[in-house]
Amino acid sequence: MENVFGILCLLPPVVAIVFALMTKQTILSLFVAVWVGATMLNGFNPVVGFVAVFRDYFIPSIASEWNAGLLLLVTLSGGLVAMLRVTGSANAFAKIVTKKINNAKKGQIVTALSAFIFSYTEPCLILGTIMRPVTDMVRVSRAKLAYILDSMGCNLAAFSPISSYGPFIVGLISAELLAGGLTDNEWSIWLHMLPFNIYGLFAMLTVILVAIFNLNIGPMYKEELRARKEGKLLGEGVQPLVPETKAELPEGYEPSILNFAIPMICLFVSLFSTIFWTGNISENGLKEAFLNGNMTLAISMGFVGGAIGAGIVGVTTKLFSITEAFNNFVDGMAQLISVPFILICAWSVGSITGQMQVGVYLASVVENYLTPGLVPVMIFVFGAAISFATGSSWGVWSIMMPIAFPMAIAFNLPFAYVVGAVISGGLFGDQCSPISDTTILSSTGASCNHIVHVQTQLPYGLTVGISAAIGFLFGGLTGLYALSILITAVILACALLIFSKITSKQEVIA
Repeated sequence: MENVFGILCLLPPVVAIVFALMTKQTILSLFVAVWVGATMLNGFNPVVGFVAVFRDYFIPSIASEWNAGLLLLVTLSGGLVAMLRVTGSANAFAKIVTKKINNAKKGQIVTALSAFIFSYTEPCLILGTIMRPVTDMVRVSRAKLAYILDSMGCNLAAFSPISSYGPFIVGLISAELLAGGLTDNEWSIWLHMLPFNIYGLFAMLTVILVAIFNLNIGPMYKEELRARKEGKLLGEGVQPLVPETKAELPEGYEPSILNFAIPMICLFVSLFSTIFWTGNISENGLKEAFLNGNMTLAISMGFVGGAIGAGIVGVTTKLFSITEAFNNFVDGMAQLISVPFILICAWSVGSITGQMQVGVYLASVVENYLTPGLVPVMIFVFGAAISFATGSSWGVWSIMMPIAFPMAIAFNLPFAYVVGAVISGGLFGDQCSPISDTTILSSTGASCNHIVHVQTQLPYGLTVGISAAIGFLFGGLTGLYALSILITAVILACALLIFSKITSKQEVIA
C-alpha cells in the first residue's frame, strides 16, 4: 500500500503529543488522535470519522481475542490488589520481614529484588501493596518507593515472558513479520532483543545502585532526609494521588503469614498450571510449554487464583462473608477502569498509523535525508518523545514497531537491535511521563503524591535515558551493536559517580 498522505500521515501522532502536553489527559489525547486519523481516512469528513472511531477501531480492538485478554488481565489485577489489602496480607508480610529488614537501605534493596518475584503481574500495584508497610516501618519516603516501583515494575515486566508485556511485544513483532512476509521466529527476536533493551536494563541496575550507595539526587534528597529524620513519608500538607485505603481489620484480628502465603501459593499454582495446560507440557516439554502457553490467560488465572485464595482466608477466619469477598474484588476492579480505555485508544492509534503507512513515510525520510546509522537513536528518541507525551509505552510500541521494521529491512539493521530501541524508547518516555498509566499506578501503589513522584523520579530517568541514547548512537554509527551496551554503562557510571560526589557533600542520610 502506497503512502498517499505524505507528511500529513504524521498528523495523528503529532496531535496525540500536542494534546497530551496541553491537557495532561491520556485518554482524551489518544481519542482525538484516533478521530483525526479516522477523519483523514474517510475523506476528511469529521462526522463519518467520528463514527468510524468506534466502528472501525474501538470495537474491533475490543473484539480481538488477544486484546480482550489483556483488557481482562489488567482489570483483574485491581481485584487481586483489593483482596490482598482487605485480608491484611501485606501487613502480615511486613510483620515477618521487618524482623530482618531493620534499616532503609535493606528496605529499598529488598523491595527492588522482590520485583523479580512479581514480574509476571502488574507489578507497580501488587509490589507496592505488599512492600509499602515494610518501607514505611524503616522510614523510606513514599517518593523513593514510587521510584523503585516504577523503575523495577514495567521495565522488569518487559524482560519477562510470563507477564502481559512479553506476549504483547511478541505479538507486535509477529504482526510485522507477517506483514513483511518474513519467516523469522518472533520469540527468537524477542529473546535476542533483551540485552538491547538498554534503557530498561540500566534503569533497573540504577535502582540497585541508588539503594546500595544512597544516591539521592535532586528533590529526592529532601524527601529522604525528611523521612529519615522526622518519620514523615510525605511532605506537610501533601496528599497521595489516591486517598490511602487501609485495611479495616476487626479489633483483635491479627493476620498471620498464612494471610499472605495462601493467596501467593494460589496465584503461583493457577499461573503455572494454566501455562503447562495451554502449552501442553506432556507433549512439548517445559521449555516449549512456556513458549506455546497462553501467557495472558495464565496471568489472568493467576490473579483470579490469588484473589480466591485471599477470599478463602478471609471467609474461613470470619473476616468477611463470601458475598463481601466478591464485592471487594469487584470494587478493586472498578478502581482500574481507566486503564482498559487507555489500551483501547492506544491500539486504535497503532491501527491508524499502520493504515496511513507512517512507517513507509518515515523510512523514506531517513533514506533521503539521514544516514542509516542514525536510525536506532532516532527510533529511541522519537519513541521516548511520543511515550512521554501520550503516557503509554504500549501505544508507542504499537506506533513505532510498524515504523521500525521497514527501516530495519531497508537498511539491513538487526531486528533485535531495532526492536530494542523501540522498547527502550517506550519505557523511557513512559516512566518519565506525568500522564503515564504506570507512573500513575506507581504513585498509587506507593500511596505517593503524583507530582512529587514525577519530580523526584525525573533526574534518575533522564540520566539513564541520555546514557542509553548515546549508546544507541554509537551502535548505529559504528555497527558495533553489542558495544553500545558497554558505552551506555560507562556513560551512566560516570554520571552516577559525579552524583555520588555531590551527595557526599550533603548531610548524610542514614
